[in-house]
Amino acid sequence: MKQYENMMEGIVEEEMESLGDSLGCCMCEQCRSDIAAHALNHLPPRYVVTRAGGAISKADSLRIQHHTDVRTAIMLAAQVVKEFPRH
Repeated sequence: MKQYENMMEGIVEEEMESLGDSLGCCMCEQCRSDIAAHALNHLPPRYVVTRAGGAISKADSLRIQHHTDVRTAIMLAAQVVKEFPRH
């Protein structure tokens, strides 16, 4: 049973949700997965094991620069997916 988690996955999902249609590309399940995977490959992982570790990582993710980095990675990923959709 997996006891660790990359908190960045949830952060990317949340940001994609908040950006929504402003990404200007298809948001079908395939495209959403491709955008998330591309963005995650360009962001540092944030692995945690405990709930406390998750809370600390989540708090750290609220820094303005971190927020900007995540949004930038998502927007760049959306451009790639828009140019080369796999659906």
